[in-house]
Amino acid sequence: MTEFQPVLPAEVPLTDAEQAFIEESPPGFYPDNQNSNFGYLIRKLWCDKIDEIAGQMATMYANRFVPTADLLLDDWEIDLGLLVHPANQTLAQRRSNVLSRLRTGAFTRVMRDGIIEQFILATFGTVIQFSIAGIPFVPAGIPFASEGGDLSTLYKVVEDLTNFTYQVRIKNTVQPDEASLRRALDRVTPAGISYTIVYVPTP
Repeated sequence: MTEFQPVLPAEVPLTDAEQAFIEESPPGFYPDNQNSNFGYLIRKLWCDKIDEIAGQMATMYANRFVPTADLLLDDWEIDLGLLVHPANQTLAQRRSNVLSRLRTGAFTRVMRDGIIEQFILATFGTVIQFSIAGIPFVPAGIPFASEGGDLSTLYKVVEDLTNFTYQVRIKNTVQPDEASLRRALDRVTPAGISYTIVYVPTP
């Protein structure tokens, strides 16, 4: 023991007032305050809030991908024009419906042109097939027989690679459902590439 070392008093049991002060004092820089009930309450509330935020972030991340989406699967269905939470369908079936609408893989001319031709074919119609039963009857009446046409003559895509855009020129006598066509092209066209749809007398 040095000459100037203080002499601590002997430890004695805490009084009720001292115990209450330690338990109710807010957390601070002193070790005895860190173990108080009030400090524990604050730390628990903070940790619970952090856990809640972490859970929300995990849910948002999982719902970014269709195979793991559950709570936010409705957003996928709305974006793709599907029925929202259809009745009598399991979560796996709903995910399958969404995946069937999504386009995966590289953006290619074959994919783009195939989408355009699908909408033109749906508008222009198909060649009549004669069968044993005769000519098919549709609500609009009995269709006229016609030869098959070349879809490539009904549209043309003009690309502007320098400005990252392309133009879909469709023969003005064959106008598909433009809203649906735009939705399909938006789904496959990468961000940063724009397009326009115009109707011209010749493709």
